[in-house]
Amino acid sequence: MNRSFYNGISGIKTHQSGIDIWGNNIANVNTVGYKSSRPEFSSIFAQTIDEGGNSPTSDQIGFGSRLDSTAIRMDQGALQQSDNSLDLAIRGDGWFGVGGINNIQFFTRNGVFSTNSDGYIVDGYGNFLLGTSANNIGSMTDPQDPAKTIAVLNSPTESVTLSSPESQNRLQLPERMYYPPEATTKAEFKANLPVDYESGQRFNMRAGLIAPDGTRHTLTLVFTKSVSQPTLGSAWDYRAYIDEEANPYSEVTGRLEFDEQGGLRNFPATFSIDNYGQNVEVILGTSSYDGLVSIAGADIATSSFTDGFQEGYLNGYRIDQDANIIASFDNGRFSAIGKIAIFHFQNDQGLEKAGANIFKSSQNSGSPLFFKDEQGNTILGAEVVNNALENSNVNLAHALTELIVMQKAFDASAKSITTSDQMIQKAINMKK
Repeated sequence: MNRSFYNGISGIKTHQSGIDIWGNNIANVNTVGYKSSRPEFSSIFAQTIDEGGNSPTSDQIGFGSRLDSTAIRMDQGALQQSDNSLDLAIRGDGWFGVGGINNIQFFTRNGVFSTNSDGYIVDGYGNFLLGTSANNIGSMTDPQDPAKTIAVLNSPTESVTLSSPESQNRLQLPERMYYPPEATTKAEFKANLPVDYESGQRFNMRAGLIAPDGTRHTLTLVFTKSVSQPTLGSAWDYRAYIDEEANPYSEVTGRLEFDEQGGLRNFPATFSIDNYGQNVEVILGTSSYDGLVSIAGADIATSSFTDGFQEGYLNGYRIDQDANIIASFDNGRFSAIGKIAIFHFQNDQGLEKAGANIFKSSQNSGSPLFFKDEQGNTILGAEVVNNALENSNVNLAHALTELIVMQKAFDASAKSITTSDQMIQKAINMKK
């Protein structure tokens, strides 16, 4: 009869743990990135009543139940839009890595991040978000304020490749950053020179150029219908000059001839012109009909293309789906300056809770790792969503139902104790 007391006690303890676990899930129903837990129970050892019997059954009586483990549910939580550019969510498997005191690595699905006073990306507890820096930021005297220094982008890049999992480090976002100018090296023109122009009539085209010091200048092309025309086709004289027509910085002259179909006779038609110390290749045509033409009745839009750009200053940051941190500048340029790491584990269930909705690795989870593609290149294995947060994956209706079940089981276990007590009391009274 004493066994029933201990069975009841084990049931109370077991289902109290279940109530604690489901109650904790309910308490975190609005916690960003929270992964709910599920209690898993098992029976305690059993006692064999009659080992020498011929009964086809086991003839065993159990000694109650116990909490065997607490499993973490890894279901994807719903994503919710946010107006904070550093709010991040992971769509798929994986964890953000954050570095705490003494660079201890922790892992979380809570993507609420911001920058501290030094520009480092941190979570709400001051832990540093981990990733790989592009190492393409230096410093220089601020062109707008020579008394100060400013971050400068040294080598623009579209993407950053993650280094090894153990070498991930803090990510810093400069508050101000300078994008140096790039001088124009090529200018390409396309147009249809009018066939019906008389000798001496002019046709003009222009394009903006960037000098090595970042200043903007104008390249003008003046096409004049030649006095001497070929028997078939047409001919045009051209003059190219930088800035002022009457007093240009540099100029180049030449002649173009077109065949009877309007295509260039001699190609490629190119020349170089000096733009304040930088030679610019001017392309007027690379084949008969790729560039300038002179075709009667054809409606070909005039266009020009030049490379190079002026200096720029930081507009802001965004994070793309591959977790690259992209800096945008007011000159229209973009560059990745770092990449946020997404960590994976052989066994996510083996992660240990470290409080504050963060986890740490254990022997059961294995060391953090990165996914690789067939070519051996590091890949995220998930998609990072900017301006979004992952909600808790707690199903409130299910959690409340489980809480009721645990309560009833707790009450029933308590009832088995009082029933056993009444039976013992009855036996004692019978002896009296």
